[in-house]
Amino acid sequence: MNEIVSVIIPNYNGVDTIRRCIDSVLDQSYKNIEIIVIDSKSTDNSVEIIKRGYSNVVLIENPYNAGWGIACNIGIRKAKGGYYLMLNNDAWMSPNCTRELLKGISRDEKYGACASKILLGENNSILDVAGGLLIFKDGLSVGRGHLELSEEYNKEEEVFCANDCCCLFRKEMFDDIGFYDDDFFIYADETDIGWKAQLTGWKCVYNPKAIAYHGHVNTEERYSSDFKAFYVERNRLFITFKYFPLFLIFVGYGYSFLRYSYQVYYAYKNKGATSKYIQNNSLFKGFLMLLKAHIAAYSKFPRMLKKRMAIMKKKKISNSEIYGLFNKFGASIKDIAQYG
Repeated sequence: MNEIVSVIIPNYNGVDTIRRCIDSVLDQSYKNIEIIVIDSKSTDNSVEIIKRGYSNVVLIENPYNAGWGIACNIGIRKAKGGYYLMLNNDAWMSPNCTRELLKGISRDEKYGACASKILLGENNSILDVAGGLLIFKDGLSVGRGHLELSEEYNKEEEVFCANDCCCLFRKEMFDDIGFYDDDFFIYADETDIGWKAQLTGWKCVYNPKAIAYHGHVNTEERYSSDFKAFYVERNRLFITFKYFPLFLIFVGYGYSFLRYSYQVYYAYKNKGATSKYIQNNSLFKGFLMLLKAHIAAYSKFPRMLKKRMAIMKKKKISNSEIYGLFNKFGASIKDIAQYG
């Protein structure tokens, strides 16, 4: 195989990480690669770094902060390759990562995505994500194997969807299902792609030999702020509106209530992302954030309904098979509550 792989790197204020990210792409053992960086109006020096040091990089300067999905879509439309490798600007790849992603996705024509083993920063033994995401019945998703030992996830296997911190997509799949949803802005974008792919018959494989590293710049700030909490909550509602059977949409509110209860319980035990949130915010502020997220989600319900109708026309699996996805790739309430 010698097809062009288009590496798409959305960038926003990546002055501390962009060099390492791009250098890791240039150091890949698979050489038929183009690099596309989409900058979302960074206010730091990262654009100048790219212009001065990387003449072989296609740099697209967006006039506003587009968020993850729109930036990826801009890169996809510019790409020449038959495969799209999505890469965070604070992530970097091992030298054989691209080659191994290609090996994984090529094993079966139904594989529209290949997920990598993403390690936590410089640590070679602790996982950020074992390739894919685990899904929950209220639309939420979390990283598979997060903070577990890397050696426990050395089996190549199907996962629900790829974490797009570092993953490979088949162009043919995007031609079939469409691009990232512009309405998400940030967070749960890959979960949306995963649901759309699964409903239309595409699968995702995890190759543990495709290794990447994630620096998680400003992670603590994100977990403790309303910014991430708002978009995670709003976007998981978008997921339910677009893909869930009607019965599960209604039942999902019960699952959400249980999840909130468990999250508060574990937060007071200093476990999970919610504990980081309430260290800097009150529970009442958290309630107001949830209310705001729900209002924002329902304000776009008509748009989501139109998208749902378009997706359902291409749906290839039954509702019983959708429920089966939760059995195969689902996360427990305790997993969700303690995640972070």
